[in-house]
Amino acid sequence: MDTLGNSFSMLKNPAILKFIMQGVLFTMIISVAAVLFSIVIGTGLALLRNYCTNKKTGILKVLSVIYIELFRNTPLLFWIFICVVFCPVPGFANKQMFGLSSVNNKLLFKATVALILYTSGVIAEIVRGGLNSVASGQVEAG
Repeated sequence: MDTLGNSFSMLKNPAILKFIMQGVLFTMIISVAAVLFSIVIGTGLALLRNYCTNKKTGILKVLSVIYIELFRNTPLLFWIFICVVFCPVPGFANKQMFGLSSVNNKLLFKATVALILYTSGVIAEIVRGGLNSVASGQVEAG
């Protein structure tokens, strides 16, 4: 039981507490940005997959199916690795923001992009399932 008490006593150190709070802030920023952008992108992908049925817009349906299946069926850790290694960072991430250094802001941007790519494919399938669950008579009535 003494070991548990020693573990919690580390939180009295201001440097450790600051480090933990920076991690919490980092996580919250990534989560909020990823959810907001993923809902928009995922809804667009679901609409493209469901309603682009004629010859002119058929390529949009094919592209949305490829995107959804590619990102939804591969591990998130793979996309995090790809984005950290290959994703270019825009100029605004080279500044200090949110109390984080420019290096942390670059990682923040790359992690957010990876999570948006992955989550938008998942949200697209959720929205598409909701759209398909509505009966055709109800759609016509609406």
